[in-house]
Amino acid sequence: MKWAGVLVLVLAAAAAGDDWQKRQSEFYKKTSAERKQLGLDSNAVRAKYPTPEVTFGGTGSAGGASARCVAICPGKTGKLELKGKLPQGSLVLVQSNDVEVLEEKQTASGWEATVKAKPDAPPELLGVSAISAVSGIQVGVSGLEIGCEHTFTFQVAGDTMVLKPKFPCGKTETTAQGEWSRAGKALGAYTYQARRGEHSLSLSRQAPQEEAMAQGQSTMQVMQSKEWKDLDKRFNVVMGKMNACTKGPQSQIAACMKPLQPEIDAIGKERQALMTSNEKKGSLAFGCGQIDVEASAGKLKGHASQCSGKARDESVPVTGSYTSP
Repeated sequence: MKWAGVLVLVLAAAAAGDDWQKRQSEFYKKTSAERKQLGLDSNAVRAKYPTPEVTFGGTGSAGGASARCVAICPGKTGKLELKGKLPQGSLVLVQSNDVEVLEEKQTASGWEATVKAKPDAPPELLGVSAISAVSGIQVGVSGLEIGCEHTFTFQVAGDTMVLKPKFPCGKTETTAQGEWSRAGKALGAYTYQARRGEHSLSLSRQAPQEEAMAQGQSTMQVMQSKEWKDLDKRFNVVMGKMNACTKGPQSQIAACMKPLQPEIDAIGKERQALMTSNEKKGSLAFGCGQIDVEASAGKLKGHASQCSGKARDESVPVTGSYTSP
């Protein structure tokens, strides 16, 4: 059948809260049934319903000209488009349940849609997939994200940190300043390297080079202390005894070494205690250097490390919230 002019096919919009993975699964079942009904071999199916050849574009919540990277603000709408070759009856999916497709249509030149992000959607990059009718061949395109300004408020061991990262469209990393306070009194600020993932945010404090050098020197001082050297002597005594065990009958080596293990374990714990004490003394004056949280429905939950008064690797629970204008 030949079509004159432009074909416009209005597709049923996804229901609010619809699961994109469920829609994808149902579409694959449909294409499988269609292939059986048509009775075409794989080569014929691919020839008639080829791989979608599309490029992404659209306008975000802020409006403006069409762009290859589109940022949708939480609670706001945006317009998306795929331009190129897309077989009639194909399915286009935004791979996230944080975005609702309000209206979509397939045209001779591709696909267009109006979408809306949930009010509590976290900042994240989103995939868009185009699945060819009948053949089920899928391609993914990038360029859509939930962006705009978010305010993150972290609660860590009685302290509060507020951070307002601004991710460039399409980028997963940026820098942002975190303001720490305790009981409403300002403690100070750190600059963090912020990285966003799928419903997650990771923060790493940017430490001055001289700070890292000071930490290394402090560790060396511990290892050169009298306490550490005494532990070295004890360890050498135990190793000597173990070496003697290896010179006895093979059948008796394990029994000979077993009574020495508690002393080895004790030495290891004492060394770790020296290191932990040193790390606490040299810890941050306030706040934490590393924070990793999951973001969902406006809430934050995760853990922090490199915190004030704690050993460097000691984990501290983190809770909090995030909002967007």
